[in-house]
Amino acid sequence: MFVVPTPSDHATNYWELIKENDLFMLQQAKDQESAIWKTVLTTIQNVFDTKQAPFRILLKNQAGGETGHLVATAESMKVILKDWQWIEDNLGEARELEDPKDREAFAISKLHSMVASTEKETDEKSDDAKFRAASRAWRQIFRLPENERLVNFYSCAYHKKLMNQGWMYVSTSYLCFYSFVLGVESKVVIELKDVEELQKEKSKRGFQHLFSNLFSRDETFDLLEYLITVAMQRLLKSTCSDLAPGLTSSEQESLQRQAALDVDSPIALKGSKPLKVIFEDQKRNVKYQSLFNLPMNEALIEEMPSVCTLVISGAQTNFSGRVYLSSTFFCFIANTKYQCQIALPFFAIKRVERINAANSTIAITVWHQVKLLFQLNGDKAGTDKFCLSLRDLLQSHVPLMKSLKPFLLMCPSEDLVNDRDVKGHGLGVKYGFVEHKKTKERNKMRYWIAYLREFGRNLTLLRLPTFVKLVRIGLPNVLRGEIWDVCSGAMVKRYLNNGYYDKLHAENQGKKSLSTEEIEKDLNRSLPEYSGYQSEEGINALRRVLYAFSFHDPEIGYCQAMNIVVSVLLIYMTEEQAFWVLTVLSDRMLPQYYSTNMVGAVVDNHVFEHLVHKFMPILSDHFKKYEIQLSVACLPWFLSLYINSLPLNFALRIIDCFFMEGPKVCCKFHCKYTFLHTRVWHLGLISSWVRAFILLHHLLTACSLAILKTNGEAILKVKDDGELMNVLKAYFAGLGEVVQSADTAVPARTITRFNQLMLTAYREFQMVSQDMITDLRKSVQLKVVHGLDMYAKRAIIRNLTFTPKFNKEELLYLCDQFYNILYYKTQQPKGRGSDRMQFNNFTSFLAKLTAWANVNRDFDEQQSRMGTDTPPKPVVGSQFLQKLFDQIFDINGDSQIDFADVVQGLSKLIHTDLMGRITLFFEIHDRDRDGYLSKEDVIQFSESLLFLLRREDGDKYLNSVSTLLQRAFEINARHAEAFGVKVAAKSEPESDSSTGDVPANDASSFTKPKDLRPSPDDKMKIPIAAFRELILGDNFLVEYFDTLFKDSIYLVEIKDLDQTKAVGKEIMDALWQSGKAWAGKMRTRRSPGTKKAGTGDSRKPEGEEGSVADGESSAGRANEDSESDDEDDADYAADDSSLLEEVDSLLASVDVASPSPLPQ
Repeated sequence: MFVVPTPSDHATNYWELIKENDLFMLQQAKDQESAIWKTVLTTIQNVFDTKQAPFRILLKNQAGGETGHLVATAESMKVILKDWQWIEDNLGEARELEDPKDREAFAISKLHSMVASTEKETDEKSDDAKFRAASRAWRQIFRLPENERLVNFYSCAYHKKLMNQGWMYVSTSYLCFYSFVLGVESKVVIELKDVEELQKEKSKRGFQHLFSNLFSRDETFDLLEYLITVAMQRLLKSTCSDLAPGLTSSEQESLQRQAALDVDSPIALKGSKPLKVIFEDQKRNVKYQSLFNLPMNEALIEEMPSVCTLVISGAQTNFSGRVYLSSTFFCFIANTKYQCQIALPFFAIKRVERINAANSTIAITVWHQVKLLFQLNGDKAGTDKFCLSLRDLLQSHVPLMKSLKPFLLMCPSEDLVNDRDVKGHGLGVKYGFVEHKKTKERNKMRYWIAYLREFGRNLTLLRLPTFVKLVRIGLPNVLRGEIWDVCSGAMVKRYLNNGYYDKLHAENQGKKSLSTEEIEKDLNRSLPEYSGYQSEEGINALRRVLYAFSFHDPEIGYCQAMNIVVSVLLIYMTEEQAFWVLTVLSDRMLPQYYSTNMVGAVVDNHVFEHLVHKFMPILSDHFKKYEIQLSVACLPWFLSLYINSLPLNFALRIIDCFFMEGPKVCCKFHCKYTFLHTRVWHLGLISSWVRAFILLHHLLTACSLAILKTNGEAILKVKDDGELMNVLKAYFAGLGEVVQSADTAVPARTITRFNQLMLTAYREFQMVSQDMITDLRKSVQLKVVHGLDMYAKRAIIRNLTFTPKFNKEELLYLCDQFYNILYYKTQQPKGRGSDRMQFNNFTSFLAKLTAWANVNRDFDEQQSRMGTDTPPKPVVGSQFLQKLFDQIFDINGDSQIDFADVVQGLSKLIHTDLMGRITLFFEIHDRDRDGYLSKEDVIQFSESLLFLLRREDGDKYLNSVSTLLQRAFEINARHAEAFGVKVAAKSEPESDSSTGDVPANDASSFTKPKDLRPSPDDKMKIPIAAFRELILGDNFLVEYFDTLFKDSIYLVEIKDLDQTKAVGKEIMDALWQSGKAWAGKMRTRRSPGTKKAGTGDSRKPEGEEGSVADGESSAGRANEDSESDDEDDADYAADDSSLLEEVDSLLASVDVASPSPLPQ
């Protein structure tokens, strides 16, 4: 295999020269005579990652130095000779150059270009030589799928009884570990989707796998966390086999066909960057998007420390923070929380000036004439790059400014600031708002108008501490819809996708789906007490928004509680505004809440219960004592944002804070009432939906905790779920009552119960931070996802329409393997696809259960002998797998099978008796279904037997198969004569003219079926009775069809740790031989009639040296013979036989921790 040219020492002491020319040399690693030294050297190479292939080609240093360039490596002589031949055929022109440096540069350039083209889409394309070497070693050791890509590798130790020092390899779907220490080789392969918990701990207790990494622990943890989260999201998708509820029947059928044909890698990431860099960029983008509530496709381009100066009425205010540039936004956030936050779309910026090049100060004037100064704190090159990027981004958004003015004229804030009649939006304009006290509204409006004039509005709104206070005291009804629109980020999405809402309705007019049916059922249940939804106008508006969302995201379609949320949005917004806010809620603020399995709500339920146990242990113990389920009371709070639980005027106050601060508001509020939240399982590498989820639930959890604390005494008296619900309802009904403040600083102050609740949430549960919720969610989210996955699989098993003979554990194992293959082999399109597999996936599935179906192992063995350049040959008899798929498993004949088909097919293979299994094989090989096996059918049956038995020890099965073919002709003749049919006289196999007749009892002549085929004139028709006689006449075949075949199919798990300790015996043997030699020398020295040491009886050492020399000469002859392919294959076969004998002798008296008997 050619590699990127890398400087390397000639190291003549450790390498033996095989071939060389003017430019290159071919070397072979010298074998170490001492087994101890060989083992120690291998251990050192593994620990320090310096293990090299036994063959290599070096480009000589044309200046005469001892350091050349490594250009090719190989594990066998045959492969390295092919690389050498390529060099001689393609790089001969380099010798014609006169200048030695030119010859060397030409060769390096040619090889570098060749490697780059051949490794275009592999992880070996990295410029890091160590990474390329690690990637090759990883692929060779673990033999993972070709589309699997290595992300990074780390030196670490694995703790399992003893500590094994080695290397951890992290790929897109697997975590692998390999070590070789003092003769003990250890391998660990963990599928990332199977990880249920990932933690950084000092203790070694309670973990199934424990890795210690001294120098890169945080980096390794973050990378694993990110990849496991990606695997978890894919697992959630593959867990649900139902099609997208938002699709029509015809669209579901089309999607099912598309999903069956769509095959892709688990993580399809293409590009020139290494995967590690790509993942780091994604993590940074996710953090940036969640920080400013930006769309999920926003990519961060530049960031830099800065000082923002706000100029208001001639006065200046400075804020230290960071400034960001992305594809659509210019953003700034102060270092102090709530001090200053800005997110300006480029099309809302009117003017940018660089007013001071010396200190890199730029002045920005926004659409509403607010002037901002930013002093960039960086070196000149960095600030110049930042300014150039800003200029290019502004120029690219100039066309979007043309339609901005008419868009902003629809905002109520423009009317308020310009003293025009306010054009309100939503049903509230016609049917009235929920709470409309004129005095209170006028006071709020006075403050808001002043703020909007000074600090911008809608797209240019600056978020300062005053803005936070104004939102917390409650938004004015006229501005509520616009502020929700701005804070959620939906306004920018609506502007960039102008006309999309109307297009959805036009393209999907008249379509019906499961979601539209559910929507129709819930329309009249949406805020029925509000007058707007007692009219056709309100119902139709609600229907159109929910329909549009089901068309927009058919995977979610519609979920109960959506109608409640949208019904409140429509009171303050237009239909299009409500639609875009709903998309933001579903995608970013409440991810996975409205999915079919509602995993987000389930996770939050576990988090909330944990917080209740931590902050209110007495309540937690009371709930456990009486088996009270908090989820019964709390789940509706989160799904409907308290709209269905609290009086609507108070629920609106929580929603105001929710859109401004994110999910944390509801969490704090909920903490006082009931404890429902779970934290998201994602740390620094969490995906976008997880981070947004954390923000939302920080607020929701704090509020929920406050509710429980306020009602603690009453809750301790309840003994069931019903009583708990009654206590909470009574408390919610009295939220408007005025109570005496418990604040000792203001003893005479009176506030409402709701304000008291909010104070409790913000003051007493300040310790419920986003980081705390994040950590809690990380600890439970994977377990919840795997629990949902297990529940879904058990449901699939329960729904089988027949009663199989497998037990529950076997069925669950089959279900795991079936969906595991679909998980890795298929990439679902939008919506949930089919849970059916085709033949290529079926072979991978069957290879998990039995060794004879693993044809990839045969291909690997062929490539290890013939090299990777030679395409592998088909395995004889492998057509049996296709026959098995078509006639046993594919019941419907549509080239696809589901899990029920798999269970039925395996039941036929395993749970039938001897005669039934013989009949099954007869039917599989009866191609024309006429009840007879023809000559070709019998030969194919013999090839199938050779395929099934190719991994059996010894040659007993070869004799049985060859005897079976001979007897087939005899039985065919006998049955034909019994029915009076004349057959050809040839019942014996044809003999080769060069060798004469073959004796009938010579089984070796039947090892190749092609020698047994009768002439075309012969007619063969073997009925079922004759076929049974054919099988029952051989004791080995009877045993195989009776027990061995079904025993070859395993239904047990494969062990994660694979340790081989056989090498340890070599060390002991070497120690023993060295000891004997030393003892012999000592006896020789002490013998009175002997010569001096080294001159006495040295026949044994001479014999040993002679044997080594003979071995070296034999190796040289083998290398010469390797130039012929046929002779080389024979040599390899002989080497394999001798190697097996050597291994058998080594294992004879050594206790070996062998791997699982299942196929690898």
